[in-house]
This record gives sequence, C-alpha cells and structure tokens, in this order.
Amino acid sequence: MSDTENTAKCLSLFAGIGGFEVGMAPSGFRFTNTLEWDKNCCKTINTNKHLTGILEDEVKPIDIMLTAPEDFSREKIDYIVGGPPCQSFSAAGRRTGGVAGTQDTRGTLFWYYCQYVKYFQPKAFVFENVRGILSSQKGEDFKIICVSFEEVGYNLFWRVLNAADFGVPQQRERVFLIGIRKDLNIEFKFPRPTHGPDSLEKLPYVTVRETIADITDENEVVFPYGGKYGYLIPDIPAGENYRFYTEEMGHPRPLFAWRSKFSNFLYKMDPDDICKTIIAYQGKYDGPFHWHNRKCTIDELKRIQGFPKDYEIPQTYAEGVKQVGNSVCPPVAYQIGKALRYQIEGLEEYKVPLIEPGTTLSFDKLKGKRAKKTQAKKKIQGTADTAQITIFDLDKIAEFPEEHKHRIFKGQEIFWDFENGELNVSINKNKANEVGASIELQFFGGVTTALKQITVDFYGQHLQEECTALMWDEIHRAVREYTTYDSLMPLYGHFTEPYPKFIIKFKANRQTNSLRFQEIALQDQYHTKILKFEDFPLILNDYEEYFKTMRDYGFDVRTNTTNRTVPLEHSRICYPFTLPNNWKDTTPWD
Repeated sequence: MSDTENTAKCLSLFAGIGGFEVGMAPSGFRFTNTLEWDKNCCKTINTNKHLTGILEDEVKPIDIMLTAPEDFSREKIDYIVGGPPCQSFSAAGRRTGGVAGTQDTRGTLFWYYCQYVKYFQPKAFVFENVRGILSSQKGEDFKIICVSFEEVGYNLFWRVLNAADFGVPQQRERVFLIGIRKDLNIEFKFPRPTHGPDSLEKLPYVTVRETIADITDENEVVFPYGGKYGYLIPDIPAGENYRFYTEEMGHPRPLFAWRSKFSNFLYKMDPDDICKTIIAYQGKYDGPFHWHNRKCTIDELKRIQGFPKDYEIPQTYAEGVKQVGNSVCPPVAYQIGKALRYQIEGLEEYKVPLIEPGTTLSFDKLKGKRAKKTQAKKKIQGTADTAQITIFDLDKIAEFPEEHKHRIFKGQEIFWDFENGELNVSINKNKANEVGASIELQFFGGVTTALKQITVDFYGQHLQEECTALMWDEIHRAVREYTTYDSLMPLYGHFTEPYPKFIIKFKANRQTNSLRFQEIALQDQYHTKILKFEDFPLILNDYEEYFKTMRDYGFDVRTNTTNRTVPLEHSRICYPFTLPNNWKDTTPWD
C-alpha cells in the first residue's frame, strides 16, 4: 500500500485486530502508535500490517490502564480512534447477568480513552461502541461519557450506524461518537449509506452469498453436526433460528419456548439476505450457521465482517471468532474516515454524501416493522393444529408403571397421581399428616390441553433445606419425562426476557432458609432485577456467603463473584425456581 501526500497522523486505542486501521488506511490515515493489550490480537495485526497503515515495526501488547499518554507517544496527533471493550453495555452483557456500565472496570475504560484525548488534543476522535451504551443505566452512562469528552474541549456528534448500509452483509448496529475540537468550530455530518434505501443510488444490500461466493463450494460434503441439538439444524429454514421449534411457530412437537434462547441460537443464515450480528463468544449451537448446516469458517466470518480476502487471522477457531466478533467493520470505518478528512481538512478527494442532522435512517424506522414481521411468522411454520399439541401425553401418564407412581428417591418417599388434568406429587405423605410446603404450577396456552396443573406437597414439620430443590426437581423431572421440553427453563424463557407458560403458587407452613428465599424469588420486586444487597428483605452479616448458600440449594442467584457484569454488593435472582439438579445424568426413576 503506497503512501499519499496528504496523510493524517492517528493513534489507535483498543485496536483489536485493526478494523479501524484497515478501513481508514485507504483515506490516508497513518497510525504512529497502536494500543492493544491482547497478545493474540497483536499477532493478527502484525501479520496484516501491510493492510493497516500502521507505521510501527511491531505492535506489542500494551495495557492502557498502566500506560500514561506521554509514555505511549510523543507525536503530534491529528486523530484518535478506538472502541473500548463493550461487554458492559452489550445485549450479551445484559443476558449474562445485567449491565454494570461505568460501574464495571471495563465500563470505565472510556475514562482512559478520554485522558488520551485530553493529553493529545487531536483535531477529532472516533469512539465506537455497542448500541446498548445508549440505554445503559437508563442512559446515565452515555451522559457521563459525553460530559467527560465535552469537558476536555470537544463538541460531540453521535449516530447509530448499521453496517449493512455500508456494503457489509450483516445487521450490525453500532454507536459512533465523533468529537471535534471546539476551536475548529465544525459541525460534523455522518457519511450517507452506500447501500440500502438511504443510499443515493438505492443500491441493494450486499447478500451473504455474494460476499462469500468465491470461497463457497455448493457441492461440499458436510457431516451431521453433533451434540444435543445438532440434529435440529437441517430442518431449520434459512434465515430462521430455534424459534422454528416453538409452539408459536406451529411446530408439532415444540422444543423451546418463545424468547427462551438468544436470537443466534441455532440461527442459520439466508444466503440471499444479510445475516444477524456476528457475536464474539459463540456456544456450540450459536450461529450464524452456514446454509449447508455447519458452522461458518473464520474466512467466511471475516468476509461477512467486511475484512478483505487477503486478511489473515492466524488463530484457533474460538479465538478467531472472538477477534472477528469484537472488531469494527472496515467498510464503515472507511466511510467515516473519508467524512472526517473531507469536513475537517477540506480534502475534496475524500468527499462523500453526508446525512443531514435530524435524519432518521430506514433501519431505525424498520425496527417496529421487523417486530411485526416476526409476530406474523408465528404458526406459519409446520402444519400442526396447536389445539392438539399437549404438554403431557394423557395416555402415557395414565399408564405409567406402578413403580413410577411410588418410589424412594434421595431418601424421600414420593407418590405421583394423575387425575382430571392434574398431576399431584406427594413427598413423605406416609410419614406426616401436615403439608409443610407446597408448589403449584398452573399451565396455560396451546401446549397445556392435557395437563392443567402440577402440585407438589412436601409433608412434615421439620423440613430440610434441600426440600425446595427436591420439589422443583420433581417438576423438572415430570416435564422432561412427559413433554418435548427438557425442563421448566424453556417453558419460562430467558430470565432477562421471561415468557412463562405457567403461573406459580407457593405456600410454606414451615420456615427454612431456602423456603424463605423461595418466597423472595417469587416476588416481582426482587426477581430478575439487579438490586443492592440491602434492598432484599434480609438482615445479614455476610450477603455473599448467604447467596452462595442459596446457589448450593439450586437457585440461580448471581453476584459480582459469579458474574462481573453484576456490580459489587448487588445481586440478581434469575429464576423463580431452582435449576434442574443432576438427575439429568441418571435414569429418570432411580
């Protein structure tokens, strides 16, 4: 790559694998210093340095929290670009336990970015992050970030941009915050989309098939994808995900509840459309899956992210996915780079069409329409009559062997009785006359025509702490044995977006720590919300130890000890029931 006469000196912070560098280098940006703490990312950058505009001989790992600006570079700098780690603000962060925002260490990395801007006083900076930063802590985090940058001398301009609007075959929405030094007195305008309905030439979006056609073998031999859910992938239509196997989509044997999984779970790309956002941390069943029913290769993912064909990622598969998923899309950076050089330096060679302030782009207008489109898809997949779909098979339940109606499990005598649509489970009924604790589930919806209710009664005056988990285990066990679901969890939905298909009633005539916690977990003001320790109706000397004990009893209760996205001295009760115990690994009637 040859230099141009009009080059701009730039610093890159939180460089990742060089998305900004690859995108902005063709517009004359030259990176005198590059900061990235991850050694694997540095290896990837160094492998592709000829594509990045990086002037250093070798990019070495640097921790911004341990490196003062004056020790990082002595150059006079025109621009600073970068996006601090975004997990604290992302949807994935919310799903794993909540958004800690600026209260989390990673969330405060913007402060170091701000100190670099204050020290170098560039003409402008580009700050990129996930869309969730706008709503983190009800918008307070973004206000703090903006005030911090304004106080060091910058006018701010921000907008959410979708990578698909710039030729990337991916629905990827990111916030770009541009700071222009106040003495320049420039009102920055963002580059206009090059593709889609907002582009001047109304160019269609680039599809996945177009992007990876040269590395796709339509006749490739693909072995079946293994594991618990791998056999489901071939039947999922292109462009769909786990929702295909839900009651709402009309599947004859639903396996998942609506909203019970991430949208990337079992997601298969539509070759003739853009794909969902590529995420950095993929589980075994997280997409995007190729329409050939396999995981995408790293070469395919990097192209879908907008990196050039000859960009090499010399990493393991998991590390490569992480690096691609965390990176800035180079085509978006390319357009922003040109817009900066045209508006700040007046260079006509980089002139691009611009978005007028106040303009709403089509992808934001379409959000409501996309939601309606998703709703309209319900019950068009499959041919099932949902009135005939039952959560329990009546005949199977009525005819199960006598030993399944009465058994000894974990030292407890358990009776099952099914009559008139109700399953009644009694524990230790022969040992006591009085019910010490009771859980009742009332089901509703199209999948509950056979079984209307499950009631579990635990008899006795002196109940052990484990009794709560044992009652829920019986419910999980029943669901697993006599339905297409493997526990209550897919019937409840994910804890951040619960979509329960049942109502819980709980009563305890005896008091133990776990039974008391069960009462708390069922109250709306306490469960699924991140709360300060003292907000819970408890008087304790050691909250961490108490919540650890509740986890031992089976409750999914999270603190900063178990999940960094939960702030210190805060906790979250994720589900109003205990999680399935290890009975999954044993025979159902041991």
